[in-house]
Amino acid sequence: MMQVRRAPTYSGFCGGVKRAWNRAVKASQTGEETIYLSGKLIHNTPAMRELASLGVRELSETDIAEGNLEGRTIIMRAHGEGPVAFADAEARGFKVIDATCPIVTAVQKIAVQLENDGYQVVIFGHRNHPEARATVAYTDHGFIIETLEEAQALPHYEKLASIAQTTVLQADYVDLVEVLRTKADHYEDRGRICGWTLHAQDEAVALASSVEMMVVVGGRDSSNTIQLVRVSEPHCPTLHIETVDELTVEMFAGRSVVGLAAGASTRESDIAAVISFLEAIPAAVPSLVEA
Repeated sequence: MMQVRRAPTYSGFCGGVKRAWNRAVKASQTGEETIYLSGKLIHNTPAMRELASLGVRELSETDIAEGNLEGRTIIMRAHGEGPVAFADAEARGFKVIDATCPIVTAVQKIAVQLENDGYQVVIFGHRNHPEARATVAYTDHGFIIETLEEAQALPHYEKLASIAQTTVLQADYVDLVEVLRTKADHYEDRGRICGWTLHAQDEAVALASSVEMMVVVGGRDSSNTIQLVRVSEPHCPTLHIETVDELTVEMFAGRSVVGLAAGASTRESDIAAVISFLEAIPAAVPSLVEA
């Protein structure tokens, strides 16, 4: 049988996702016909389908146009929302449940503090990612940069400070900091990458270095999952999947030991299904190897 080694501690729902998920499930049990979300609660399509089956779904433009939202419940997603989104929800009469990850909330507060102290705030992250967009929305003049090249093109500032989207790759942020140090008279590095994300990346590297192949389970639009794929690929062949349905026995021809990592918004049921599939494969079956 195939030997499957799972990342020992940091795989599957992180604390922030568990908190958001539990709030959404609890809200679904209150008897309201529909519980609204400000956006995708978490970046995992199978998980979002499960919430939809419970009557928890994203607020749409049609919902807003039809009105009648007074007293309805809206959950602010785990990635956070800007202050305008909160004010708008309250103005429409929503009951607001804040499911923002506490670590993200802490980063938002740091951004506000830095700007109040006179720093130009730069957020390193993905320009279209909801967390980065929400964080920059708490500043008046902050902006997002995605690449080292963008950092190198910045002008010189008297006071410059950087923070980071909590799910970026630590190595990328470290490289960025070295450039930003040259761009100001006074530079402050306040980047705070989520500890779960950092430990998950470390575990993935260690695992990928000890197996013949890696399977990373998580949303295709999940930043932290994508980083797990990135850190695993230099060490062994790596597959990124959302569900077990994407796997075939032929993918593992000649393999005896496979590692498994999972993103912070991956359901335990999806991880368990992948492990069961892999463990049912005979190790390095000759016929598969010959094929």
